[in-house]
Parts: sequence; structure tokens; C-alpha cells
Amino acid sequence: MPLAIMSQTALIISKPGEPLEKITRSVPAPAPQEVLIKNHAIGLNPHDRKIRDLGAIVPLDKFPYITGNDISGVVETVGEGVTNANVVDRVFTQAASTSLDTSGLQEYTITSSALLAKIPGSMTFEEAATLPVCAPSVATALFHSTGLGLPLFDNIAEFDYPSKTILILGGGSNCGKAAIQLSRLVGFGTIVTVASKSPEKEAKLKQLGATVVVDRHSPSLQEDVREAGGDDLVYAVETVSQGEKGHTLGVSALSNNARGTLVTITHGTVDESAIGEKRAGYEKRFTVGSSHVYPEFGEKVWSELPKWIQSGNIVPFSFRTIRGLDAAAVNAAIDEYRSGGEVVKAVVVPHEQAS
Repeated sequence: MPLAIMSQTALIISKPGEPLEKITRSVPAPAPQEVLIKNHAIGLNPHDRKIRDLGAIVPLDKFPYITGNDISGVVETVGEGVTNANVVDRVFTQAASTSLDTSGLQEYTITSSALLAKIPGSMTFEEAATLPVCAPSVATALFHSTGLGLPLFDNIAEFDYPSKTILILGGGSNCGKAAIQLSRLVGFGTIVTVASKSPEKEAKLKQLGATVVVDRHSPSLQEDVREAGGDDLVYAVETVSQGEKGHTLGVSALSNNARGTLVTITHGTVDESAIGEKRAGYEKRFTVGSSHVYPEFGEKVWSELPKWIQSGNIVPFSFRTIRGLDAAAVNAAIDEYRSGGEVVKAVVVPHEQAS
């Protein structure tokens, strides 16, 4: 490896409750079946705020910790045995964050060669960096056995998607939008979503594939969702962190007469007194939204994701850009997630400086 890149800049959380700070650390070399990516864009997500402020998700013994899981860039070096990526390939991936070397908010990141994809066509690095967390996370919730377990890669034609309804809670979030798009991709007949509603927002969500948009600020929200989904609803996915409120809403929307399932990508409890009479019972499953936790499934998703993008079935999310690994600017962007409302995703471009 050239001496010019033996060190790099990174943003690190020394301990929970502390802001990200800039450090210099060594640039690692890839092991067999790994690649080293020169990061051109790194997307921020709501869980970055939870990790920084609360020490959530990450065990305390993993601190100091580098967050940031949405990455895109250019292959700098390949490890032994890598056959699907070459130096200078434009790629994107979900950073594993199992070590500092495999984390995102730095100039270079190590990742598994099996869990990345080439950036399609004219898509920019910044656009590509809006997708690696939400697309695989939601695919896991919908199609992995730990989630709803619906068919994606096999037997789609044998499953009567057009007759089915799905509920997406948090449709205004990026993961919610990914869930809407993937539900449209496989052919759900009715896609109900709960989101902040205005004529413009409703039109955008319907363009992505939603058939019914329920206003999350409605005073009769629970009744509105049940009316939209009907009593045949047996599939629901919660894509935002609303705790008991969101989980209770999701379960209450499920059929009272058929056994339904709510899959969540965040933890929470259910207020059993507020869900109605579930005569056939219900299931609530939590699934981990990481390609690296379910690598065999993740590899399939990453092999298909560029095709979904090229076909227009998956589109990148809105974003704003932060130039350079500016600790103050990145901390301020992460602060925005404290409100719990809709936030325009920030994408960090590490090798550029603010003008």
C-alpha cells in the first residue's frame, strides 16, 4: 500500500454521550475475501444518534466506536480470492461496524466482497450512499425467515401478491420508503402506509407505490388504519422508532380473525389493552437490519439491488451534503434526529473540504 495512504482521518465516539471527534488512524489492509474501499460518500441514519447519545445498539466494550453504515466509494485494494470486484470499481455497501476498520465515518473502510455491489450507471456516490442501510434492512423484514418470510427470490409467481395487503408504518422515513418500493416490486395489491400527510407528501409516497396514505397526525389514527387495511390484513412492518405507540398501532391494525404478523426493526412493547380482540392471536417479530448478520440472504439482496435500481423499482432518497469529515457539521446533522420527525438525510463526502 502506498505510504501516502498509510493514515486516514476518522470521526469517532469515545464513549456514549460524547460528540464525535476527529482522529487520525491507520489504514487497514484487506484480508482474504475482503476489499478496502476509499469512501466517497457516507450516509447518516437515525441509529447514529442513538449510538452517540445513548450507547444504544452497540455494547459498551465496543467503544470507542465509529458509526456510519451507508458507504459508497472506489475499490482501493482487494484481498486474496476476491473475484467480483476490481481496483477502481465504483461500489456501495453496508458497513459492518464490527470493528473500527469495518466502520464508515472515515476515509477508508474494509468490507466483505460478498456484501457489496457496483454502483449502477450514472448514479452518483452520494445517491448510492442513501441506500445501503434501509434497502437490506427492509428486505430482511419483508423476506427473511426472521421477518415476514415472504417470497422474493423464489416462488413469487406462486404467491398471490395482488390479492394481499401490507401495512408500512413510518412511510415518510427512508426505510419506510424502501419498504413501500419493495412491496410494490413484488406486487402487493394494496400498500397502506402511515406518514405525515400533505398533498405533496401523499403524491410522492403514491409515486413510490403506496396505494393508501393514512395521516399519522389523525386524531382517529387507529381507526383510520384499520379501515384502510381491512380485517384481512395479516402483514405489517414498522420502520421507525416509535416504541410502544408504533408497535401497538401495528398490532391493532392486524386482522381480528386471522393470525397476523408485525415485524419491527426497532425494539418496543405492545399495549395489549389497546389492540382489539385478536381471536387467532398475532406474532410480533424483531429482525436485525444488517446484511452481515444474515450473510447468505444479504449476498442475494446485494446481487439484486443494482438491478432494482436500474429498473427504477428502487430510487435513492433525498439528501443534503456535508463536505469533509467535519466533526461539528456531522454532530449537528446527527442532532437533527433527536426530534423524531422527518429529517433530510445527510451524506458526508470525506475527501472534500467545506468551501
